[in-house]
Formats: sequence, structure tokens, C-alpha cells
Amino acid sequence: MRSGGSCGSCVLSRSRDRTSSSDRTTAVTTKLAGYRVYSFIIADADASREWPERRRQVRREFLSDGRRMSFKNMNDRQRRQALIPFLEAAEYLEGHVVSVVVTKDLGRLSTGTDSMAVWQRLYGLQARWDVKAFEQMVRVAHFFSLFLSAWSAKGMDVSWITDDDQIVANADRLEDAHQFAARMTWLYVPHQLGEFMMNTVAVDGEERGIEDLLAIPDLAAGMLAEVVGAPSADPAHPKRRLFKDEGLSIKSEIISDWFWHCGGCLKKTCILIDRAGQGGFGLAELRREQTPPHKGVAPDDRSPSAPARR
Repeated sequence: MRSGGSCGSCVLSRSRDRTSSSDRTTAVTTKLAGYRVYSFIIADADASREWPERRRQVRREFLSDGRRMSFKNMNDRQRRQALIPFLEAAEYLEGHVVSVVVTKDLGRLSTGTDSMAVWQRLYGLQARWDVKAFEQMVRVAHFFSLFLSAWSAKGMDVSWITDDDQIVANADRLEDAHQFAARMTWLYVPHQLGEFMMNTVAVDGEERGIEDLLAIPDLAAGMLAEVVGAPSADPAHPKRRLFKDEGLSIKSEIISDWFWHCGGCLKKTCILIDRAGQGGFGLAELRREQTPPHKGVAPDDRSPSAPARR
């Protein structure tokens, strides 16, 4: 159900005054693909000390061959067995998963008809861009900058690591995205940051630490794309979209339970930008409608558990 999306992570470290951010954009076209999902995770590394070892434990038990967790590849036994333990490990991250679901009816959210020409004239562009790819790059940079303005602190270094996709398809596009994100950050962030760096996920090591962090928003994005494409999604609420987890795949049911579970350390929010009223667009929070369990039926033991808030 996923038409396309972007997943990113931002790790904040107070003791080292360093912010690390990663982004991944994926695109899968289906008959019901009407949305793009942009999903980010912002976490405090200093307050998430149990996450590294719990992540490694999941890898030792289920993913010792180095395979990567991702929503679209959840079709083999090892990844399916690792899903719940992996989501439980993610709950030990002190931070926030923020997903933005944007209708494809809104072709231009972050650019105008002459934005690319204006940027070329003012600052120059190293790469060749088409209109759609430029809009996606600017949109992701805007979201990244907004989130960075909320969770960064004065003097932090910023390292944004992105997966290989259309917005960083080559070195020139990576440089353009780097420059644009740096300027957007300067506009949105109210305090002075340290060094700003951008790279691809190719810098990840053998332990797959960056890949595993990126897998968290990737799983959320895949589930949300399936949710908004389901017939049970209700477009009638102008301020809050409710949906019932009916007709979802098993993997999305599990991830949905995790995403809307409020008992752990990792918070999750989904923002929806969709049609509202006649010819307009609106902003809403996507929420799951709580349905009471059937009488005599125990809670689903497939749902991830979570640590108590510290």
C-alpha cells in the first residue's frame, strides 16, 4: 500500500554535544498508493543506554547473518521472528518517532513553480533535478529542519545520514541536498549549531547500527502507508483521523500495536496532511480507534511489550 516515503533518524547526545540524523526514502507503487509517508526518529543517545545491547541481542538471536530489518522484506521466517523482539528493543530508546503522511494530491508542499530556478540563480545546483525529485528533496529537508529545531540544542554537531535514493542518487545530488538542508536549518533552528555533515548509509559498519536505527521509522512508514490505504480510514474528521486496524496484514497489525502503545519510553506521533473541505487541505493527527476486546478473548500475545517509563 505504500506509494513512497521517507524515513529518518536523529540521535541526540548531550554529553558529546552531537546530533546525528539519518534519512531514508523508499518508493513502492500499488493500485491504492495515494500517499507518501515521511517517518523520522529522534532519540537521546545518553538516555538510551540499553538500546545498543538489546539491539545486538536481537541480531545475535535472529539476524546473525547480517540481514537488514525492513517492512517490505518481512517475508522470511527470521525477520518475522525478529519483529516483536526488535520493536521491544526499540522501546528502550528515549525519543520520538514522528511520521508525516502526505496525500499525493498535494503535489507541491515545499516548492513553487519557480523554486528550482530561484535556487539555481541564488546558490547554484550541482546536479540535474527534475521537478518531482527537487520537491521531494526540499520537502524532506523542511521536515528534517523543523524536527531539528525542536530537539537540538546550542552547539550540537549535526550528522545527517541518508539512504541511497532519488534525492541523493549521486554525489552531486548529495551535495545539493546537504547545502539546502544546511540553509533550511539556519532558517528554522533558533540557536547556533556546530558542524553540519551529511552522508549516505554506506558509512554504516558491520554491526548494522545505523541500519537498525533506520529500520524503526521504516517499519512505521510501511504500516502507516497500509493504514491510510485501508477502507476503514475515515476522512470525515477535520482535526483527527481515526482508523480501525481491520484488514491489515499481520506485520502491520503488530507494528500498529507498537506504534499506538503509550507505555514505553519511545513516543510515536503521526501527522496527516490530507484533503479537507472543498478544494483545500488540512492538518490532523492520525489516531487508531480503540475497539474493546471480544468477551472471553485474551489480549493478542503477538503485540510487543514495552518497558515502564523511567
